[in-house]
Amino acid sequence: MNTFTLAPLCAVSLLALAACGGGSSSPQAPFNSSTVTTSNEIVPARADVSRAEDGRILLRMTAGPMDRTTILCADARLGACQVVGGPAGTAGQGTLLERYHGQFAFAGNFSVMQLVDGNLEPTSQLVHAAGIDSAPGNVRLPQGVVSHTGRFSAGAGLADGPQGMIEGDIELLVDFNMGVLGGTMAGGFESGESVQASFNNVTINASNGQFAATDDTLFMFQSRVAGGDMRGAFYGPNAQETAGVFDVGNDRGGMSGIFLTCQGTAAGCIRPDPAP
Repeated sequence: MNTFTLAPLCAVSLLALAACGGGSSSPQAPFNSSTVTTSNEIVPARADVSRAEDGRILLRMTAGPMDRTTILCADARLGACQVVGGPAGTAGQGTLLERYHGQFAFAGNFSVMQLVDGNLEPTSQLVHAAGIDSAPGNVRLPQGVVSHTGRFSAGAGLADGPQGMIEGDIELLVDFNMGVLGGTMAGGFESGESVQASFNNVTINASNGQFAATDDTLFMFQSRVAGGDMRGAFYGPNAQETAGVFDVGNDRGGMSGIFLTCQGTAAGCIRPDPAP
């Protein structure tokens, strides 16, 4: 299992080892979420994302530690969330820490408060899904090598350094002929400390447009080999966008979060936050 510490507003992986497994002998949809629990585990999960009639983002957890939990959030960074159901101790409240809307894809980091030994602690749901304002459709993977750029958001912590939420840029290089992708992430804290990660040989499943880290994937964090996990998918009729969740870390620190990228430049597809 992965181990991590708690940073402000979210759980952060500080020593991310190999990802927890899971699955069933019966056919099921691939995992599209990670639950960062209050017991210091990062567990694959499943979730359905849509838009409620009142405009809020509607998240229904369908597998994992928060199975059968419904989360309704104002569609804004740090938007307030109403939580229904969930395991014992779920407080009924939470926060949408960050979300990215593309033309075809969605990624979100939902934090739910739970009562643990008399204290309220956050459980984070990292989710990628088809865009909640676009009609679902089939994805055709192209041929050749394609570059993507976009944004990531994560709870991050550095050993003997700051902890908290960060944002940054992510670049992907996708080799559809070989069925693999790699990339880099670069961000930092407001105090000036930079955070960098990279990954190579993430495997693409041509049958469903999903991609995931395997035993052959190499992660780096702060220029050193790291453990980690990544799960995501291509979205759009010609795989124009990707969205996913990740967890990476070593003895220098780590981060867990979400990302969304687009073919070419991110400015063309990631919708900006609405004006306050």
